[in-house]
Amino acid sequence: MARQTEPAASEPVLLRLDDPIGRKSVSELVVQRILDMVKAGSLAPGHKLPAERDLAQQLDVSRPTVREALRALAILGVVEIRHGGGVYVTSLDAELLSPMDFFVTLSASNMAELFDARIQFEPMIARMAAERLSDDQLDHLASLVAQQTAAPDDAELFHDTDVEFHKTILDASGNAFLGRFGKMLQVLGDQGRKAFQKRRSIRAQSVEDHQAIMAALLARDPEAAQRAMRQHMVNVRNALKEVTGA
Repeated sequence: MARQTEPAASEPVLLRLDDPIGRKSVSELVVQRILDMVKAGSLAPGHKLPAERDLAQQLDVSRPTVREALRALAILGVVEIRHGGGVYVTSLDAELLSPMDFFVTLSASNMAELFDARIQFEPMIARMAAERLSDDQLDHLASLVAQQTAAPDDAELFHDTDVEFHKTILDASGNAFLGRFGKMLQVLGDQGRKAFQKRRSIRAQSVEDHQAIMAALLARDPEAAQRAMRQHMVNVRNALKEVTGA
């Protein structure tokens, strides 16, 4: 049998799907489809994915859905988004992808358990970050909180800056493994977080929490950062319960 030649890294790979996902599907299904193709070898390291518009057409979903899925895959480390240069599959070992199936199959029934886990995990990260974060990271966090404070009615801006706020603290912990795990938890809980962040009162409480976390980080006070992050996670967990009853 002749050996199949892999496409060059600079060439986009056509995703051939016998059964398009359908317009009512969510971004998690797009993530799962691409993960399956990477694990099967249909998408190899270095392969360039089709443009966002083409990918949406091939998968029969909207462009915002594709955009959200690609962002999640980038956080998971499966793809690399090169601004102005496209999206490429990374060299992540396919054997490491199997546990990620869990991260795209979370149901509403165990969303509460996810946030219970974050209550235990993120305060530790904040403590580490208080000791290690750079001045540039502090400035970036302050800018994010300022944007949230200035636009209390903008739910979309709050969501994006909230994700970036927690991501920056994860990076500032200086531990690549914990950072990657924390980002997976972020991806996993994103849909639930979007649902209750639509409430202005919940956003306002989170901004207040972020300000308290920011003050502790500015003081480089590990214990205060840990306490502030724990209180924030408890407030988020309570908000989830208020909205969903979970």
